[in-house]
Amino acid sequence: MRETVRRVGGQTLVATAATAAGFLAFVPTAFLGVAELGLIAGVGMLIAFVCTLSFLPAAITLFRPRGEEAEIGFRWAAPLDEVVRRRRVPLLSLFALVAVAGVALVPRLQFDANPLHTKNPNSEAMRTLNDLINSPLTNPFTIDILAPNPGAAAALSDRLEKLPVVKSVLSINSYVPKDQHQKLAQIADAATLLGPTLAPATPMPPPSAAQIRDAAAKALAKLEPVVGRTSDPRVDAIAQNLRRLVKAPDPVLLAVNASLTRFLPAQLDQLRSALSAGPVTLESLPRSLVRDWVLPDGRARIQVLPTGAARSTEGLARFVDEVSAVAPNAGGAAVTIEATSATIVNAFKTAAIFAIMAIAVILFVALRRPLDVGMVLAPLLLSALMTVIVIAALPLPLNYANIIALPLLLGVGVSFNIYFVMNWRAGRTAVLGSATARAILFSALTTGTAFGSLALSRHPGTASMGTLLLISLGCTLVASLVFIPALLAAMPRPSPATGARPALRETATAGAEGRNSD
Repeated sequence: MRETVRRVGGQTLVATAATAAGFLAFVPTAFLGVAELGLIAGVGMLIAFVCTLSFLPAAITLFRPRGEEAEIGFRWAAPLDEVVRRRRVPLLSLFALVAVAGVALVPRLQFDANPLHTKNPNSEAMRTLNDLINSPLTNPFTIDILAPNPGAAAALSDRLEKLPVVKSVLSINSYVPKDQHQKLAQIADAATLLGPTLAPATPMPPPSAAQIRDAAAKALAKLEPVVGRTSDPRVDAIAQNLRRLVKAPDPVLLAVNASLTRFLPAQLDQLRSALSAGPVTLESLPRSLVRDWVLPDGRARIQVLPTGAARSTEGLARFVDEVSAVAPNAGGAAVTIEATSATIVNAFKTAAIFAIMAIAVILFVALRRPLDVGMVLAPLLLSALMTVIVIAALPLPLNYANIIALPLLLGVGVSFNIYFVMNWRAGRTAVLGSATARAILFSALTTGTAFGSLALSRHPGTASMGTLLLISLGCTLVASLVFIPALLAAMPRPSPATGARPALRETATAGAEGRNSD
């Protein structure tokens, strides 16, 4: 254990502390899910460090694995180090252009604030929900506003209805019809015409099977002249059904009549009630309806329904902004979704700044030189910008699920870069053919296998998280295995006076590095 600490303890401690700091920076944020993820991952890194320097040496001592006859590494990749040294200027210039492109595309990053887009759209529940969204009265992306009284609700509703993003506005006043005098006159005329038909003098007895057959035959005789002469397929279908009724036995005719007229009495009663309508006021509305829209203290609820544009993230944001400008106290599902997305985005911005600052402090304490700290952070920032380019080109918008990949990107990126820089400080200039490169590659492959399984999920949110993790891991690997060798080749070798401390000069073995990276 003392030998393990002497040989790899310094590098492992620096990598662990920097990676744990990247995760723990998310703990103070307002996004509870990622805060808990940061706490679990950060503490897990510290536990892994203890196991790496205690359990692993004990297990190696107990099982006594056969030692390697030669240094573990990629011998075929050793000549590439010289190629990178000779081509370091073009390579660094290319990566500089990539970084500039990534910075330019950062404002184009999109956050999909609609939580429904992380669900499987082909499931029965989502198909039903999408049908409900298409209906104005069942659209879940609504805004609720409390007005002091129904009169104020009416005035505010008039202002809201003029907004281009608003489809309709509902309040208790929506149940009091406008222009009632003209409408009641029209209802009275209809009642005069239909009243005798709806209220016959003497009730008719139920029809017999013969009467039903005779009525079907008369209807068929009037329909036959147009059968086959119209493009409407329903005419032929009705004629075919009437032919079957004419030839059907009496029990079938009676059963068909009962099915067709089952709800007719209730519908006739509703029609009679509608034709006897009278004036409607707020005071005459049913109490059960009033309770849904007016509080006991007199405050009235207003529900604002959006246009179809609110189904997109930009449309929903515009809907919330314009309504909130008219009614600052607006609430409801749409406002909650927008506020939640803003909280999450701000949490990640804050955590990313804190993480980079904490990592920089830890690296400065360990490496003592700003240049070395910059060489560790530069690949991390470059891999983040490369990820921005890829997801902007696909495009792959951020959402409530895949945004969790960002803290993992910081943790994995830092742990890869530290080993190369500390090896370089210790005087080891070979990078691609080294045991460190082999360990990092195998660590990336094992990590990528786990992420790849998420990308194959049928759940869109989980699949997008796995896809973004794979993209960020690939960009991190490119930055570690291509950018860092070119960057180190462009730097003068550190002198013993400015190099690593003796405890940090030893090169980590491939096995220890690989296990810590995992």
